[in-house]
Amino acid sequence: MGVVAISKTYGSLGDDIGRKLAEVLGYRFADREVVAAATERFGEGTLGLIHVTEEKPGFLERFRASERHYVAAVEAILLEMAANDNVVLCGRGAAFVLSRIPHVLRVRITAPERMRAQHVQQHDGLVHEAALNFVHQTDRERAARIKFLYHVDWNDPLFYHVVLNTEQISVEHGAQILRAALEDPRFVATPASRQTLTDQSIVAQARAALLANPLTRPLQVVATCDRGHLIISGIVDREDQRQAADRAARAIPGVADVLNEIAVRSRAPASV
Repeated sequence: MGVVAISKTYGSLGDDIGRKLAEVLGYRFADREVVAAATERFGEGTLGLIHVTEEKPGFLERFRASERHYVAAVEAILLEMAANDNVVLCGRGAAFVLSRIPHVLRVRITAPERMRAQHVQQHDGLVHEAALNFVHQTDRERAARIKFLYHVDWNDPLFYHVVLNTEQISVEHGAQILRAALEDPRFVATPASRQTLTDQSIVAQARAALLANPLTRPLQVVATCDRGHLIISGIVDREDQRQAADRAARAIPGVADVLNEIAVRSRAPASV
């Protein structure tokens, strides 16, 4: 049983290694499946989800929170898949979302730009210069996105447990290396680390559900969870908003109970 979170540069064969590892271990593999699940669960648009996981944040996006519901939806699915165990999560910021879970194996897969450009040429049919520019631009956009969301340099090798250079190793060898790494006791879930992951998953799902609902999206509601016991708190203007938040919280799978501490703001009496 284990969880692998892969961060990979475009054209580095990171997807291939992840799929091979999942096949060998009998694990689930998820990359674009994360986006599909977020769309189905929370009703978010696919293009918006892809933008917040792959592309450079726009100038105005840095100063507003209007797209936070997309990020929340992706993070909720990543944490839920990880909590279900036996999964290889590739891209979508998985290594950074799961960085506080001690038993998750964080992996970086990359290769020199020229080699990755060759793969892009073969796969996408681009000429060499266009492929090289595409690889370079994609690297910059994804690095900017990760820095913006998680304040981490995605190129920092010290952030990862394993770094693979696919110029030097094959897909099969890469999968073998990661399979061996998973045998380290550090990457075996303990009851404590599994509970931490479950609680984080519940909080993330609560946040995503509240942001997906137009009635509760503008609310400043805080969710915390301890051993499956979910607490939602904050101040709202109306009772229907409080009830909508309560329904969203109680619909989350795995929640033992919900304590609704949301207060309805009292209205000043109208002046005569």
